[in-house]
Amino acid sequence: MKSSQAVPKDYLNSSAGVAKIALGRYKAKVQPSRGTVFFNPGGPGGSGKTWITQVNPYRLAELVGEEYDIVGFDPRGVGETEPKTTCFDVPYTDWARNTMLERGYDVPFNTSVDELRSALLLQEAEVDEMMRTKFAVCKEAMGDDPRYMGTTTVVRDINFMAKALDGPGALINYYGFSYGSIIGMYLVNMLPSKVGRIIIDGIEDATLWTSKPPHTWHRQWFEHTDQNYDMFFTECVKAGPTRCALVNNEQDTPSTIKSRLEDFINGLHYRPLSVPHAKVPGLLTTGRAQRFLLFSLYAPAQWPFSATAFAHAMQGDGTLLLNANEPTVDRSSSRTAVTCNDQASFPHAPTLEEIVDERIDVFKHVTKFAFAAGNLENDDFGCQYWDVPPPPEKFQGPWNHSLRNPILVVSNTLDPVTPLASGLRVQELLGSSARLLVVDSPGHCSLALPSHCLKTHVNAFFANGTLPPEGTLCPVSAGPFSEGDPDRAMLDI
Repeated sequence: MKSSQAVPKDYLNSSAGVAKIALGRYKAKVQPSRGTVFFNPGGPGGSGKTWITQVNPYRLAELVGEEYDIVGFDPRGVGETEPKTTCFDVPYTDWARNTMLERGYDVPFNTSVDELRSALLLQEAEVDEMMRTKFAVCKEAMGDDPRYMGTTTVVRDINFMAKALDGPGALINYYGFSYGSIIGMYLVNMLPSKVGRIIIDGIEDATLWTSKPPHTWHRQWFEHTDQNYDMFFTECVKAGPTRCALVNNEQDTPSTIKSRLEDFINGLHYRPLSVPHAKVPGLLTTGRAQRFLLFSLYAPAQWPFSATAFAHAMQGDGTLLLNANEPTVDRSSSRTAVTCNDQASFPHAPTLEEIVDERIDVFKHVTKFAFAAGNLENDDFGCQYWDVPPPPEKFQGPWNHSLRNPILVVSNTLDPVTPLASGLRVQELLGSSARLLVVDSPGHCSLALPSHCLKTHVNAFFANGTLPPEGTLCPVSAGPFSEGDPDRAMLDI
């Protein structure tokens, strides 16, 4: 299969030229295949091509079945797709190094955040100026090309590729995780008559994505984060010291381990830890430690490593933890291009005071990770500096179309960033055109831990469209600290 697909850069203006969508395909074992399942791993900024060609397509194929080709693609502005998001002459990570964008917000868990409001305003001001700088550089480097990188155009690309690969009358099959669920909601509502077998997993609320400013998103996104966090300590104690390095003795309880860890993280606010032997030597700060801890909650299969990294750091060696904080892929500019194109036009940009006050309120009433979570949304900020013409087409609903075939919607009970409420919202919007399957699990997306129950239902759905019974709750087949394959998560989303 060719490694890219030429598509119109602008589906409403043929004179705009072409874009090239980077593709990777895992061929069906049974040939001729029943068609193509398009795959997106999330983001915005996740490379479907890289995942299919270099990571681990086999477990995804176990879910989809042996009769479908699986095509991972890089959406507009991502990875190898052209035009590329190339703003800087140096790696983006070099530009962001040791700024707020890289080191995170310096706010201890035990703070009275009201006392730190003035300091937080200074930190937020740095983020704002970094965004202003980034947008100016991107404008000079890319001109108006970023206007073609929104989710609406991605759906047009999927439709174009489905026709090219499976024929003009073929229905569209799709499997999307996290931000991929946003693509899925656009897809089924823009092209309801083209819906074949579609699964969206780890649901982000498309109505929130397209209608509310990013600094307000965390109030909904992080509904279950602290419950997930508490489960980390509960499972650690159950595992014991041989499998969870944070357990010191048999008298340890979840609360004693949690207190020790938070005391260590809080102490970094006053005295960061020198880490001379990391890949990039530096300081372990409160912000970096909290960010690592938050992202650890996404991947419970990696909790043994996370516990070990923190145990080493608490003994004075932050190498594992700082290395794990080192970004391996730059998704920042890609994410910015997508979210700025997708966002509604707001009457005014939020002030620094509005942003900080919202974070403080979320910290008080939703999650103690409100400031660590700021690292997720900073790349969605600053669209007031986005000096690019509007996208040719911007879909913003309605989100409640009747679909040719029902879709499968999958959520975890304790997803730390895409809560079950978002899956329920999709089911409410689509009614009989959607069926919700819930997995009783922590972690981000249902494949964070293995579940034979989930696999059975996904197999049946792709095989013949069979939906699980209403109210199905799937257990996991192995816990976070279970012995065995340390990469037992079915996918790394």
